[in-house]
Parts: sequence; C-alpha cells; structure tokens
Amino acid sequence: MSKLEAVSKYWTSGADGYDKVIHTQFRSRREVAFWQKRLSEGLGERTAQRVLDVGTGPGFFSILLSRMGHRPEAVDASPGMVERAKRNFAEFGFPEIPVNLADASDLRAIPADSFDAVVCRDVVWTLPDPHRAYAEWLRVLKPGGRLIVFDGNYLYEEDRSLGMKLRYGVSWLLILATERRMRRRESRKVGVLDDLPFVQVRRPDADKEALAQAGFEPPSVRTDHMSARELPLHHLKYGFLNGTRFMIVAGKPERSEKTEG
Repeated sequence: MSKLEAVSKYWTSGADGYDKVIHTQFRSRREVAFWQKRLSEGLGERTAQRVLDVGTGPGFFSILLSRMGHRPEAVDASPGMVERAKRNFAEFGFPEIPVNLADASDLRAIPADSFDAVVCRDVVWTLPDPHRAYAEWLRVLKPGGRLIVFDGNYLYEEDRSLGMKLRYGVSWLLILATERRMRRRESRKVGVLDDLPFVQVRRPDADKEALAQAGFEPPSVRTDHMSARELPLHHLKYGFLNGTRFMIVAGKPERSEKTEG
C-alpha cells in the first residue's frame, strides 16, 4: 500500500467524525461568519470566482463558497470523504457542486490556468508530497490567481506536559457534548502520520520555502487568525492548537517567467 493510499484510508475511516464536525460548525452562526470572513479576506472582492476546494473532506468550504456566490469544485483523495461531500452538497441545497476523487498532488485531469483560486483547510500537513502539491496548485491557477491555505504545525514538537494533558481532557469532554463524537487524537503513535514530510519541519517557514520553489509570489502569513475573541467555544475545544495554526495567501504571478520570451 502506497503512502497516499494509507493516508486516504486513514481519513476515510474518520469520515463520520469529521462530518459531525462540519454539521456542528454550520449550526453556529459565529463559526460560519468567521470562515466566510476569512475566505473573503483571502479571495478578495471579485465575485463569482471559480475556486478549487482541495481536500474538501465533508464539503464545508465548498458549501460556504457557494453561499458566497462563488463557483467551487471539490476534490479529495478519500473515497469516504467524497461520498460525505456529495451527501452534504445535496443536503445543503448545492447538488450541482462537482466533487471528484483526486490526489491533491496530481491534478492531471484539470487543465492549466483553470481556477481563480485554490483553497484548502488542514490538508497540506497530511500530504505525502506537499512540494509537488504546491506546484500542481500553481499550475491549475490562472495568472494572478490566489492560493489560500489554512493549516497548522501539527504533531511537531508536541507538548506532553500535565497542563496540556488536562486541556486535552477538557476539550474532549466539550467536543463530546457539542459534536456528539469522540475526538481522534492524531499522535505520533498513528504510524500513517508520523513520517509525513510536513510533520517533520517547522511551519509555516517550510511552506514559504516550498511556495517560492513552486513559483508563487511571496505569501502573506497570519499566525493569529483563530482568536478566542472571535471563536470562544472553538477556543475552549481546540485552543490548545492555536499556537500552531496559520493562514497563508499566495499569488500566482500575472505572467510566469517560464512563458516570457
């Protein structure tokens, strides 16, 4: 079994739990407003953009983007997540959103210069080849298009102190009460995740280097985009991760150097 197949199988096994997460998020006006605001910040003011939602999971971003008047298309490498996304698109009134099974690092079915934007949330850290993924996302973006990445420095130098273990315990109880699920803890004991390339490096520094190598313009990076003030309940449940989370916006040059005279 390849690394991609192993990661895909891992996320398919968790599809039900992550589906509960997004349904909980949609029940919260505050969370919906927060993510719409962040997406708007990344996408800019232009309306009806064609957006590729990479690693869509149960489809949260694609549904939000449709509500915002954009034209999303979704891909995910996990068959279980693709099926959940299809169900949710129909449930939330957007059955027309295309969703396909695809490797985020190999989008050969998509022509170059196809999308105004590419978005993803908590995807890059799970990729067996993030450098190749960034290169692919640059390829499918139109000149001047934007890549918006929400991710985290997950599993890198984990805090194993007693205080952090107590915070984990409280978070698990809150997640059980509000999301009706037991949280899965992605630790280094989960063999499929422990040697992923972007688990081994400090981020977002590694992302900046990978984006530059792929050919993106210098990105803007926010490391404080999920504050307790904006998302108080989310902070109580997931605040122990806030120090690792970041938002990246990187643009494709208007004219690629490779195509100049």
